[in-house]
Amino acid sequence: MVSAGIARVDITPSLPIDLVGYSRRVAPATEVRAPLTATALVLDSPEARIAILAADVAFLLPADADRLRAEIGTDIGTPADHVLINVSHTHAGPMTHEGGIKIGGRQRERSETELAFIEEFPQRLRQVAVSAGRHLEPVRIAGGTGTFDLAVNRREKNAEGRVILGWNPNKPVDRDVGVMRIDRLDGSTLAVVVNFACHPVVVGPEDAAVNPDFPGPMRALVEQVTGATCLFLQGACGNILPLQGFFDHSGPEVDFGRKLGVEVLHVLDGLSPIEHRLERIDYGSVTPIVLHRQVALDPQPTQELRAAGRIVHLPLKPLPTVADLEAERDGYRDHLDRAEADGADQVTLNPIEYHLNWAEDALEQLREGEAACEVPAFVQALRIGDTVIATMPGEAFSELALQVKQRSGAATTLFAGYANGVLTYLPAAAEYPDGGYECDYAHHSYGLVEQIAPESERILVDACMELINAVC
Repeated sequence: MVSAGIARVDITPSLPIDLVGYSRRVAPATEVRAPLTATALVLDSPEARIAILAADVAFLLPADADRLRAEIGTDIGTPADHVLINVSHTHAGPMTHEGGIKIGGRQRERSETELAFIEEFPQRLRQVAVSAGRHLEPVRIAGGTGTFDLAVNRREKNAEGRVILGWNPNKPVDRDVGVMRIDRLDGSTLAVVVNFACHPVVVGPEDAAVNPDFPGPMRALVEQVTGATCLFLQGACGNILPLQGFFDHSGPEVDFGRKLGVEVLHVLDGLSPIEHRLERIDYGSVTPIVLHRQVALDPQPTQELRAAGRIVHLPLKPLPTVADLEAERDGYRDHLDRAEADGADQVTLNPIEYHLNWAEDALEQLREGEAACEVPAFVQALRIGDTVIATMPGEAFSELALQVKQRSGAATTLFAGYANGVLTYLPAAAEYPDGGYECDYAHHSYGLVEQIAPESERILVDACMELINAVC
């Protein structure tokens, strides 16, 4: 028998505070549009104990995630690779670590409110996991999939043949809405897990307020209708945007989230965690009548929990030389000097400083001999009844999730990117010849000297499949 417990904690930061995700957003948030939360689901069976945590923040360093998974595992009595931590990637939440470049606000600085949040964030995740583990009750689980068509592949080619962020309806998009329904034995719903892939950028940088973006309103609708607690797992949205995004005001994210919530409710309505048999009843009247009724199986079939994870090593593209990187840094510095001399405002200066900061940090790594040619990535698979959750620690492209789902033998497969840390963008190998942000310089956001190489796609997908096969 599987038991489950779920808990939630408010992680809304104190104000004022810089938000991350948009380099051009320079002013700190002084308003909370909607609260940020962290939710934990703990599942327990004779075979395994699994914890799934979801938090309304943009980033979590892989090293911080590794430490947190180990601590949470110790707290609730399970191995670290049985713990999944997913971040929603909202672009209207605060930083979660002290070092490195902050994408937004003052990029090299950390205010008192930021430092306080950074210190409190891991403790709140540990607390909510422990709380969920203390309130376990017997459950049944069912998984299913719907479709939601308000997202688009963002790798558009402009008139010059350059890849920009826009609309490309001819490129792949994972439109699946993965749902797990977790019911108590009386048929009431305890928890709902929702998995969908789309950058949470319905609200743009001009609305400088704390906001979970569309996952918040989606959860609110599902919880209002079902009375359950809803947990959101961000999918493979590295190359996916909302059809309409970057609004300069709040409101559209509520509409998007509620529409997604309607599809979740549609999927939930078709799921039955309690398995039934069909009973035939003779029912006499003027003419013979036969009635059919669904009767719950007793005992219910066994549902299993299993988990597996391992580290793979992703090669980087060839590293630049010190001389090449010095020339690149000097170009950024000259650009910044000219912009400042022209009286540019901080909205203009921030993106230039972002690249200059990266170049200076990368040069230090090269000179100190700290620049590795590969990076570790923790990949994971969780089996929950007939549903499997496969994970990757980065901003995975839709193509990677689609491959995993197509190759998986599980009845329902969910794919969580931004899981157990965010390493960098994880592009599809076929996209590298076209270049663009994700393939050429998105690693600037993650402190890497160079972006991962195209063969990383095969390494990640193959590792997911090995783990899925191990737990199924």
